[in-house]
Amino acid sequence: MTITTAGSLLIKHMLPTEEARQKYDVHTPLNKDGMKTLVNNILENGGPKGPETINELGKLFFNKATEMGATTPLSDYENDSDERQAMFSEFEDKVTEVLKKKLPKLEQARELDVIAANYSNKMSKHNLTYMLSRGSTAAAMANSGARGNPKQLSQGTASPMMALDVKGVPIPVVIKHSFAEGLSNAEYLAMSYGGRASTVMSQLSTEKPGALFKRLTPNVFHEVISEDDCKTRNGVPILVKDKASVLGRYEAVTNVLVDERRYNELRMSKREKIVLRNPMTCEAKSGICQKCYGLAANSKVPEIGQNVGVIAAQSVSEVLTQAMLSTKHQGGVAGRQRNPYEEANNILSNPENFQDEATIAEVNGKVDKLEQTSLKDWEIHVNGVKHFVPNIQDPLVKVGDKVRVGDTLSTGTLNPRTLVGLKGAGAGRIYLANKMREVYSRNAHLDPRHFDVIARNMIKYHEVIDPGSSDLIPGEKIDMNTLTSHLQAHSSNVELKNSLGKTLASGVMGVTPGTTMTQNHIDDLTDHGVTHVDVDNSGLKIKALVPGLQSLKLLDRNWISKLSFNNLHKVIAESAALGSSAPIHSHDPVSSYVFGNEFGEGGQGKY
Repeated sequence: MTITTAGSLLIKHMLPTEEARQKYDVHTPLNKDGMKTLVNNILENGGPKGPETINELGKLFFNKATEMGATTPLSDYENDSDERQAMFSEFEDKVTEVLKKKLPKLEQARELDVIAANYSNKMSKHNLTYMLSRGSTAAAMANSGARGNPKQLSQGTASPMMALDVKGVPIPVVIKHSFAEGLSNAEYLAMSYGGRASTVMSQLSTEKPGALFKRLTPNVFHEVISEDDCKTRNGVPILVKDKASVLGRYEAVTNVLVDERRYNELRMSKREKIVLRNPMTCEAKSGICQKCYGLAANSKVPEIGQNVGVIAAQSVSEVLTQAMLSTKHQGGVAGRQRNPYEEANNILSNPENFQDEATIAEVNGKVDKLEQTSLKDWEIHVNGVKHFVPNIQDPLVKVGDKVRVGDTLSTGTLNPRTLVGLKGAGAGRIYLANKMREVYSRNAHLDPRHFDVIARNMIKYHEVIDPGSSDLIPGEKIDMNTLTSHLQAHSSNVELKNSLGKTLASGVMGVTPGTTMTQNHIDDLTDHGVTHVDVDNSGLKIKALVPGLQSLKLLDRNWISKLSFNNLHKVIAESAALGSSAPIHSHDPVSSYVFGNEFGEGGQGKY
């Protein structure tokens, strides 16, 4: 027998359409995930009255919470269970074992962090279950997401287990008391280091994401929905099981919209991947077309003139702000994930000194040998080629494993610049979009299209190495559209098997124009049924660039738009020397705004 509540039935009755009521599950608890599902249901299926219904429900929830009231007595914060004490003993034994090994500091820190993460998760789950069994209001609020979360509750009622110093290294002191009980002198001292670091980080929580937003926005504010259909038949292969990335997109060849019904058909067909249109492969001369973007978060096609670039930049920066604000609640506790801002900034800024760079395979073949040096570094041999892995990372492969060029061989973060050098700009774009989504998903599940739009613009410039028979100049920096037009002007269609070593002139399956075709590209495209491709005959040789946010905007040919970034004196001087121009009839808002030219009118071909 299934049980629901009167409140859940009332909510169902308030939903504005029959479709929304049918998709509302009266047995789903309205915790944080349940509320997200409810709001999404109303936005997608609630029709014109959807926003009004959300406001009405908000008032209902507020009034009911005020009417009921809730208190958290001191007994809400007591955990005297035997399981808690047993977990302390196990954890202390594990820590003692690590300390007895007399490991180098870095290796010791890594082992302690793994143990602390494991036992912190165990303690958090046990603590929540135990506190709920006692009827703790604080536990109920943490479980629902109304106030705090299980990790914060565990620090207050069970234990933080172990602390970090200001550099993020675990301090080998087992913390056996909760904040409610009060820490011992040694425990308090250990917690104080990370506590101070978290306090400073919380003060910077709006400054750093805000600065990232200011650097990111000028590189995407020209990405406006510019037309209904660019007519491309190209797209990116996406795993069918990745529902968030599949729903609301158009199939590349048929232009069929993947809605819930179509998605269920794909899932039942047992297909592993489907090629879908994507902002990264859109062929609109300026901006992005509606078909390549797909449905927006409100399950509607974005209107022509909508600036999806600014929406993407705003969405990702806001999540980073909220993620960093939460650091003040972590109190320097060991076993945490890396700071999401640091990871996102590392990927987007892509500095020369890339942080925690993973080792990737430079050749195809089997792992022949895996050796650890006297300095605890690793050497991975693939088909006789040695790949170095520093001692701060662990190998992800073993002897006998088959790997391909671009595969990750160690822990860490893959450097997009290295990947692009091995597999081309298209592979770099796809990786960048997926990696950003992975980093952000630890705090919020954003629309994957935001990351597609950003990745499209992060990797779009190329440097001319050899102009061949084109009118380009060696060393010239050109964008993807300019490159494509030059390549297609001197292209021919050939069988895929005959494209080895040639330069691709038209994009196919996420492989971008300008990519030098390798056997891996040919094998992958063959698996997707591709038989012919367009290749360049002009002899043009280029190198894909991955400049990072610090210098990306400076490659823009629109000199007025570049003034929205930095290095203003340099931009003006160089632009004057080169005779640069700035179109005032474009989707870049700066020139149009400066000249008061058609800005804000929307409409076809206008911003």
